Amino acid sequence: MRQKILVMLGGLIIVVMVLAVSAPPVSRVQADNVLQDAPRLDGYHIYFTEAAREASRFDRSDEGLSRFAGLLEMLGADLYTLEWRDGIPPDADLIVIPSPVSALSAEQTAWLWVYLQEGGRLFVITNETSSLTPRASLFSLMWTDLGIQARDDLVVTEGEMRTIQLEPEPVDEGEPTNTPPPPFDAPLLIEQFVTADLNTAHPITAGLESLVFFGSRSLEIDEVPSESQVTSLVFSGPEFYGESDYKDYQKTGAVEYNIGDDTARAPLPVAAALQNNTLGMRVVVLGDLDFALNGGGLATSPAYSASFLYPDNARFMINAVAWLLDTPPAPLTFPTPGPTATATVTPTPTPVPEGEAAE
Repeated sequence: MRQKILVMLGGLIIVVMVLAVSAPPVSRVQADNVLQDAPRLDGYHIYFTEAAREASRFDRSDEGLSRFAGLLEMLGADLYTLEWRDGIPPDADLIVIPSPVSALSAEQTAWLWVYLQEGGRLFVITNETSSLTPRASLFSLMWTDLGIQARDDLVVTEGEMRTIQLEPEPVDEGEPTNTPPPPFDAPLLIEQFVTADLNTAHPITAGLESLVFFGSRSLEIDEVPSESQVTSLVFSGPEFYGESDYKDYQKTGAVEYNIGDDTARAPLPVAAALQNNTLGMRVVVLGDLDFALNGGGLATSPAYSASFLYPDNARFMINAVAWLLDTPPAPLTFPTPGPTATATVTPTPTPVPEGEAAE
């Protein structure tokens, strides 16, 4: 009898474990309620690049894109990983490049360029650690021929002043210790912000109220009317500028706004769309990868629910895909999120210093 009970308990444990492992990243019941009136993406083939250490659609951690991918799948889209061996698949309706760390090869860039010239649709996401800089071949081509690229900066503004004491220069063993440099005052840089400065005339941002950014590059935009028309979608506040040496700031804490080196203080574009009606080409560029990550702009509470902390971020991502595929935007309504264990950014157009709890 005891042996039978143990066998039954063992079987029950296995069933529970299987159910736990197979639990979907978003509640199906909630998702069905959210997406039931949304335009479908059935039959569309969306390819994600991964060979250059991009954020992964399979990754359910805070650093992954599984929630974004899950929403697309629930709308009916077919998702694939782009295998570069054979170039761009002929059935690719959209290619998503989620902030590559390693540089795209010349061959990969050439395939992408041919794909665009043949009416391709491209969603490019970058950030301060991405290989997609103005020096990268893809953005170099996009700036020269299309009038859009991401700058090599990080959108920031100054917060409170603090005193910084740097460590003395290291010396060889047996040598006298160097005198530490004198302390100095420098501002804490604020890179997280919420903005309501949106171009609501565009289908991607129409109806949105505010978007949360966690660390974005600014975009260089040429909006002069031409065959390829570029439209800025989202802007930072006017107090922000583009810090060109953010890595040194992270290392030393020293920072100073340098006119000529840094991107001038202004409402800086952080997302933009490009359209070429002659070729059929469409491109969206987003300057902040965290905007789309599970642990950033697509965070939910409770976890694995459709209760997004920043619902307009999720709407922006889906609207961008819908516009790229030339389908109607999805009118998504999400459940109210529950309380979170960690601080979140309050959706008001006020900068929030890094590390400071939101009200």
